[in-house]
Amino acid sequence: MPNRLPALAFAEHVALSVSTGSAVIPVRGVPVVPMPQHVVEAATDAAGRVFARRTRGALDLREAISATLTRQHDIAVDPDTDLLITHGAQHGMSIALRALLQAGDEVIIPSPTYFFDGMIRMAGAIPRYVCSTARMGWRLDLERIAADITDRTAAIVLCNPNNPTGNVPTEQELREVLALADKHGLIVFADESYERYVHDGPGYIPVQALGGEHDRLVTVTSLSKNYAFSSWRIGYVHSSSATIDKIHAALEWDVINIGDVPQAAATAVLTGPQQWLDVEFATMKGRRDELHGALTAAGVPTVLPHAGIFLFADLSATGRRGEDLEDFLLDSGVVALSGGGFFGPDTHVRLLYGASLSDVRALGERVAELVSTSRPAAPTR
Repeated sequence: MPNRLPALAFAEHVALSVSTGSAVIPVRGVPVVPMPQHVVEAATDAAGRVFARRTRGALDLREAISATLTRQHDIAVDPDTDLLITHGAQHGMSIALRALLQAGDEVIIPSPTYFFDGMIRMAGAIPRYVCSTARMGWRLDLERIAADITDRTAAIVLCNPNNPTGNVPTEQELREVLALADKHGLIVFADESYERYVHDGPGYIPVQALGGEHDRLVTVTSLSKNYAFSSWRIGYVHSSSATIDKIHAALEWDVINIGDVPQAAATAVLTGPQQWLDVEFATMKGRRDELHGALTAAGVPTVLPHAGIFLFADLSATGRRGEDLEDFLLDSGVVALSGGGFFGPDTHVRLLYGASLSDVRALGERVAELVSTSRPAAPTR
């Protein structure tokens, strides 16, 4: 059985620290915005209805997702066969891995990256991490990815855009990954949950827009990030009809079906007005620049992220790493998860800038002060 998901275990550690009197600078990794009236009304209406069981998800929601993908990315999607509604991207990735991998398969994961490790191990597969570097700007190390493919490799897992580095793969990089997959008969799983968080750079390109062997492309997406939908737990899997059929069977054994009220709310959030989220997304780039500027001025090595709501900062100057580094920061009110949790360097941390501009400014100042005054200390955990 794999260990707990690092971010959740760390969040409980932070909550315990706060409960005993610690004061922390408030940050978050997703938008925290009240639902607008049209979404509340859709959920209220659905709560008073009785629905037939729909194990692939509500057709009107799948149609809304299909229309969005076609309108925004010119991707042709059959809502009847190519989409499967899930309890978020985490659930979608987990059941897709279990449906399509076999025990002993090896899976290549460019890192630092999101928390795929436990899901892969629960599918009986073996993760093989290919770590990039800050010197490369955290770009995909395509040479090492190609070199690490063996006759036991079954898949590559991408995080596009990347959490925690904020790197956005270019079209050429994605095409090279797909070419490797086609050459070796590999599945490409892509977690693409940060589409609306791209600030600049090459821009987000869905892997489904680039072709390749469609049966071996599997995209999972979460509404939590793009629509402040964390409380509703709705996402979807996108692939070919044949592949979706296999993942659908895994979903039925896992949860039978997804709740009807959250799906009604999701349909409303996709098809209704978007102005209620505009301020949240329009101000992210400014918050990123505020935090990056403060760290750069303090001499903290940080690659400017093109996307996301986080910076991956090198705090090796503190002489601390891993949990010791996390606790050192937390003692001074800074909530930051070690890069080791992302299978990257544990001298780095992921700093969130989902906060008010004044709190982001305070975060930058606090980290800069800690780096300039800190000395190595014995581990506290």
